[in-house]
Amino acid sequence: MGWAMSDENKSGDDALLKEIRDYCDEAIKADSHNRMPAVADLQFLVGEQWPDEIKRQRQLENRPCLTFNRLPTFLHQVTNDQRQNKPGIKTHPVDSGADIKRSEINQGIIRHIEYISNADIAYDTAVNSAAAIGFGFWRLITEYESPTSFDQVIKYQRIRDALKVFPDPASVEADGSDQKRCAIICDVPRKEFKREYPDADMATATAMGLLGQQVQPGWMDDKYVRVVEYYYFEYKKRTLCMLTDGSVKFKDELTDADVQMLDADGKPQERVSQIPQLMWCKATAGAIIERTKIMCRWIPVFPVWGNEVDIQGKVYRSGIIRDAKDPAQMYNFWMTSATEEVSLRPKSPFIGAEGQFEDHEEDWGQANNRSFAYLEYKPVALNGTLAPPPQRSPMADVPVGMLQMAMHASDNIKAVTGLFDSSLGARSNATSGVQERAQQRQGDTANFHYTDNLNRSIRHCGRCLIDMIPHYYDAKRVVRLMKEDGTIDSAEVNVQKVDPITQQVTETLNDLTVGTYDVTVSTGPSYSTLREEASEAMVAVAGDFPKLMEVAGDLVIESMDWPGAEKIAERLRKTMPAELTKEGDADGEEGPPPLPPEIEQALQNADKMVDQLQQQLQEAQSGLEKARIDAESREEVARINAQGKADAEEIKGMIQMLVAKMQPPPVLAAKALDTEDSRSTASQAEEPSANGPTGEMPGS
Repeated sequence: MGWAMSDENKSGDDALLKEIRDYCDEAIKADSHNRMPAVADLQFLVGEQWPDEIKRQRQLENRPCLTFNRLPTFLHQVTNDQRQNKPGIKTHPVDSGADIKRSEINQGIIRHIEYISNADIAYDTAVNSAAAIGFGFWRLITEYESPTSFDQVIKYQRIRDALKVFPDPASVEADGSDQKRCAIICDVPRKEFKREYPDADMATATAMGLLGQQVQPGWMDDKYVRVVEYYYFEYKKRTLCMLTDGSVKFKDELTDADVQMLDADGKPQERVSQIPQLMWCKATAGAIIERTKIMCRWIPVFPVWGNEVDIQGKVYRSGIIRDAKDPAQMYNFWMTSATEEVSLRPKSPFIGAEGQFEDHEEDWGQANNRSFAYLEYKPVALNGTLAPPPQRSPMADVPVGMLQMAMHASDNIKAVTGLFDSSLGARSNATSGVQERAQQRQGDTANFHYTDNLNRSIRHCGRCLIDMIPHYYDAKRVVRLMKEDGTIDSAEVNVQKVDPITQQVTETLNDLTVGTYDVTVSTGPSYSTLREEASEAMVAVAGDFPKLMEVAGDLVIESMDWPGAEKIAERLRKTMPAELTKEGDADGEEGPPPLPPEIEQALQNADKMVDQLQQQLQEAQSGLEKARIDAESREEVARINAQGKADAEEIKGMIQMLVAKMQPPPVLAAKALDTEDSRSTASQAEEPSANGPTGEMPGS
């Protein structure tokens, strides 16, 4: 990577570097009221739940400091519910330039992108972070398909540390679609930075001093170098013109054939338009390391927000941990206090009469600390009555009040998170299954906004994918597609057909650069889960309704996933009536479409002609039987047969011509052939047998 540049480029880079530094400092200050509590929330989530002062004091006094970390269970209840309902992006054609075929190809490409780049992990990480601290992110990146290819592919990239992302503070849309700038900040150790970017000499502190630039603390020190990935837009002014045919073109693209529309004053209708170009660069405080264009209308960094409150323009974001911290600390305190009181109470002493421990004082003194096989004592009489042996005094009661306060703290955790016993899998106070399911839905409803915010961002991510695919998949290539059932397919896209004479492109097959498409998000169980549920339901129905196996047994077996199910279904299908195993019926579709009227009329005429020929043959057979036909009669029969065959061939040719013209379903050809075979069979039945007596028909 070369760093020599002209004065103009150097001046432009200096302005961009100053913009990056200013933006990062502005974004850090604007969101500091969310970042610092988020760090505390994460520390609390991993178990650091006691205040430092109290923890140090208890350690000095050798007192217990117990932590009962219940919050991960509540967090996983929210995020794992989302994992069970996998979201998916679906494409739909919008304008006249789009079609179903290209929409299916786009759909397959998106599924394959999600598959190869583990989009589900990116979604799960983002929503888990949003539920924990109030915000999470993922993004789209591009890279070359292989080290030996110029074809680029789009991939998901999860962002594990959401605190590194600083979206546009001016953005107000829930999916981040209105961002104009965005930064991903990472503090890289100096040794690692020099190993990864050996030519980036401009990033050193010495270079910054030579440039005479002042930077805020944190950008560079003896241990770390701050590296920023910065998304921004560059704008180019272009004049947009209205043409007389209603279309628009930029002025620098007009040809001699284009005629501009005039306004009331006779001036051409045109206006200046700002054309945005999304840019990405990687930089330090003093140097641009990498830079490229991103062919997308939006910044491909997608936020997932948690709880969001706007107070006079200052937005506060949080997850379920924020409000559950105080009840969790309360629970830890009361449970620790109850444990401490029981464990630190003096052990119950032995009580005996004076003189009973004489000569055995050492053993009785260690009775609370050691286990003895037996303890001896001296019998002592009091007023002439023998005193009973020494006995241990009863232990103090369990601190019920402290445990009651701990239970109140536990209930408070459930109240602030919206997750109660039924949502956590514990037995609740519900008296019926319906009531228990209603209580479970209460927990899902209380935290549904995390999943809903995720779906909004996924929908925007789908729009970005649809916008990027025509640019990064614009050349002739074979793309891999993934179907809904998880099978991998491929398709050749952007294939140009060239006229051999004019050598001009006449058509482009699977042109991904044409058409406008929209996206929606579907949420529900995965395809394999739906397949298992469908299989279980069909087996249950077959048990209650055995006739189902007679009419749809092949489909029931085919839906199962054990080895050999498809082969068994195929064999079972062969034993079923043909009308039940037609492809249309098997696929749940209607049968073949009705024949056109011309074909129906031709078939009717053919049937009538065949009937006439059969009648003539019957009349000939009757006359020949009576007169015991001679050679002339046999010639007459042969002539009738030849004429019948010629007429049948003529009918067959007429039907084939109509079939080719109208292109009806394949059923027609089979019907025509059946008609010919039946007539031919009848004709053969009338011919005299070579083995019969001379001048006689078989059976005469």
